[in-house]
Amino acid sequence: MIKTVLLDLDGTLIDTTGIIIDAFIKTFEKFFPQVVLSDEELSNLLGQTLFKTFGFYADSKEQVDDIVKYYREVSNQMIENGLEAFPKAKETLAFLKKKGIKVGIVTSKMRTVATYHLELTGLISYIDGIIGYEDVVRHKPDQEPIIKALDLLHAKKRQTVYVGDHENDIKAAKSAGIYACAVTYSRRLKEMLFEQPDYVIDELENLKDLI
Repeated sequence: MIKTVLLDLDGTLIDTTGIIIDAFIKTFEKFFPQVVLSDEELSNLLGQTLFKTFGFYADSKEQVDDIVKYYREVSNQMIENGLEAFPKAKETLAFLKKKGIKVGIVTSKMRTVATYHLELTGLISYIDGIIGYEDVVRHKPDQEPIIKALDLLHAKKRQTVYVGDHENDIKAAKSAGIYACAVTYSRRLKEMLFEQPDYVIDELENLKDLI
C-alpha cells in the first residue's frame, strides 16, 4: 500500500517545461549565440541542475554564476506572467491528503524557489515537505534526494512512489528502492520508459488508482 507520494516539480506537478525551454533559448542566444540546439538537445537539458547544464559550455565558474543569474531572471519573469499547475493537480493532492497520504516534493530547484512556485499555484498547503537543490550534495539521478525525502517524511521505501517526467526521476527512485511512476505528458517519455518505471500515468488524477 502506498502511504507516501513524492513528486518532481517542474514538468510533473506544475507546467513549467515550456517556460524552462524558452528561458534556455534566450540564455543561449545571449551567452552562446554560436550554439544552436535542436529540440532533442533542449529536452536533454531538462532534469539536471543549472550549474551542470551551463558548466558544460562555460569557461569558468564565474561565467556559470553569471549565466545562471541571467537564466533565473528570465525564467522568473516568465513565471510571474503565467505559472499554472497541471490539470487536476489541486484536486489530486487534496484527495491524497484526505486519505492520509504524505506528500513531498523532490526537485533540483532551490527550495525557496520551489516553495514560491507552489504558493503561486495554490498547492503549498498540500505539501508535507520539500527537498531542493541546497539540501543534497549529489543530485538526481543519484538516490540522495529521494533518501533525504524519505527521512524527512519518516516514510518507508516500499510504501513510497516517486512521480516524475524525466528519466533521472525514474533512475533516482529505482536506485533508492522505491516505486517509480512516469507521466506520459513528458517530453522525455521514451527515455523514461526505457528505465522501466513501475507505473505510468496519463494525468495526475490517475494517482488515485495507486492508493
